[in-house]
Amino acid sequence: MFRSRLAIKITLLIVAVLIVGFGVSTIVTIQRESAALLEQNKQGVRRLTQAVVASVEAAMLQERPDVTRSLIQELRELRTAKAAESSTLEDLTIYRRNGIEAFTDMATAKEVARTAGLADEVMKNIAKMQRAPGTAMSGPLFTRALETLKTQESLEVQNGVSLFTVHYPILNQEKCQGCHGSDHQVRAVVRVATSMEPVFAEVRRHRNRQMLIAVLTILCAAGVLTIAMRSVIVRPIVALSAVARRVGDGDFEARAPAGARDEIGELGGVFNDMTSRLNQAYSELAAKNRELETALQNLQESRQRLELLEQLKGELSKFVPDAVKRLLEQNPNATELEKKTVEVSVVFLDIAGYTKLSEQLEARKLNQLVQTYFSTFLEIIQNHHGDVNETAGDGLMVIFQSDRSATDHALNATRAAFAIQQRTGVLNEEYGGMFPPIQLHMGINTGEALVGATKLGTGAGQRWTFTATGPTTNIAARFAGSAQGGEIVVGPTTSERIRAHFVLESLGEKTFKNVSQPIRVYRVIPPGIYEKIV
Repeated sequence: MFRSRLAIKITLLIVAVLIVGFGVSTIVTIQRESAALLEQNKQGVRRLTQAVVASVEAAMLQERPDVTRSLIQELRELRTAKAAESSTLEDLTIYRRNGIEAFTDMATAKEVARTAGLADEVMKNIAKMQRAPGTAMSGPLFTRALETLKTQESLEVQNGVSLFTVHYPILNQEKCQGCHGSDHQVRAVVRVATSMEPVFAEVRRHRNRQMLIAVLTILCAAGVLTIAMRSVIVRPIVALSAVARRVGDGDFEARAPAGARDEIGELGGVFNDMTSRLNQAYSELAAKNRELETALQNLQESRQRLELLEQLKGELSKFVPDAVKRLLEQNPNATELEKKTVEVSVVFLDIAGYTKLSEQLEARKLNQLVQTYFSTFLEIIQNHHGDVNETAGDGLMVIFQSDRSATDHALNATRAAFAIQQRTGVLNEEYGGMFPPIQLHMGINTGEALVGATKLGTGAGQRWTFTATGPTTNIAARFAGSAQGGEIVVGPTTSERIRAHFVLESLGEKTFKNVSQPIRVYRVIPPGIYEKIV
């Protein structure tokens, strides 16, 4: 199969090269021979035309137009009778400058007889040969011959026959003006049309002969070169392929013939050297495979343990704040990670009337309510780049930080609060038959706090917490406690940061527990309300 495919490819390549090379040469030769035959025929027509014109002018100078009429009549009879099988003359007609066929009636003879005089015998002969003129001539070639005084040639098809047509103008020379006058430059136009079919037939015979020679040459050359290529290239490669197949089956003692001093022989030597090295490598590989089997078994056990750990990591990461994750990635062994004073915005929220709600619902159902609502709040908090600091029964404390600008974390906190408020309304409708509707108290405060992650405990009992401590977080809780159900209450710093984006209603100064000074607080008007007012 290999030998067959390679031989076919080589044969096709050789044939393609021969077709391109010899074919182009053959095409060029055919074109040149065809052009030469066409030009040879055209030259014959031109010489015939010039001979006719010379005979006409000679007879006219001798004042014997009857001789010209006889010559034209004989040529027409010869063409009509097809006396010669090789004759290609299709038409020979002389037209006056006005397009009327000349040498048919007595018009020109009478004019010449009146101007210069003609012998009575000549006039009698002309009268015997007069006939009705043929179709008048007015074609573009005839017109250009009159205007340019130059011979006009064309190759055209009439009635399915290819014709070479010549329009040769007979100039009104000075020696002719005595009889024909001097008011025009052309006395007549000779139209000669010859059939090109014999020429085209000859061209086709030449082309077919050349193509046959080319095909035979290509086939012979391809056959000889294919046989040579089989002996020089295909057979050594087939032998090398057989040896390679034995090596592939595990026989590393097999050797390729490498006697030739060419590239294929060099390839055989390199192949034998490779086989020797493969034999040695195979022995070493067998020993290492036994070691790898043991290592692979250990690796599979380790991979299973790693997959279990990754699964646990993915589940546990849901409960670890993003800030703690970033700190742990930087320093996983530290007991206190990047705990520093930064400006934050703290959101504190709890469920309005939670005590009364706990009296109405059993503990399991109340826990299910808190879990259902607060689980959806976590997604909103993460989308607004917040970290849950702690959860306490019905309350959440969320910390928002930003490295971009002081306004950014305050806006994120407010937007998250509104999103949680809207989500609460949706959940109230969705779980209306299962849980009673709830409202949230929400407070937002912006200021500095000591923020960081702390690892509590040692050994198996250790855990990480993310904390933000200081007055800022305590005041946020006080704001939430002062809010009515469904309200968002913010402090003065937060209000300054979000004033350009939200509508605020001042609630005046209020005094809060464990806060020494009164604080001016504001209620954030929900966008849906003030948009309706506007």
